[in-house]
Amino acid sequence: MESNGDRTTYERMKADVLGLYFDFCRDRGLVSRYSHLEVLGYIDYEYDGVFESRLEILMFRVIWLVLSGGWHADLEKTMRDKISNQISTEGLDDLLQGVPVDEAELFRHDLRILKFIE
Repeated sequence: MESNGDRTTYERMKADVLGLYFDFCRDRGLVSRYSHLEVLGYIDYEYDGVFESRLEILMFRVIWLVLSGGWHADLEKTMRDKISNQISTEGLDDLLQGVPVDEAELFRHDLRILKFIE
């Protein structure tokens, strides 16, 4: 994984998670007829404990939320609550301190689309 110091960049994280999603669906999902929820569970399992920084955890949650596609209302609510709570308690500006401007803007852009910030 491409990192920025000891942290995985948002772009790299999105590419890696989407690649895992694609590979799982291609290699197992279509053959074994796994549900979308099972695919999300696999991704969550594969990345359990991988990210250490609070920012990486927040970014992963946002990526996971997007990949959930809004198809699982209870999971979407849970993840939205986690993301909102983390942003409100830790402060987005504090979390993004030291992140390159272009990466921070891309992440903020996604948060705006998802209605976490204005």
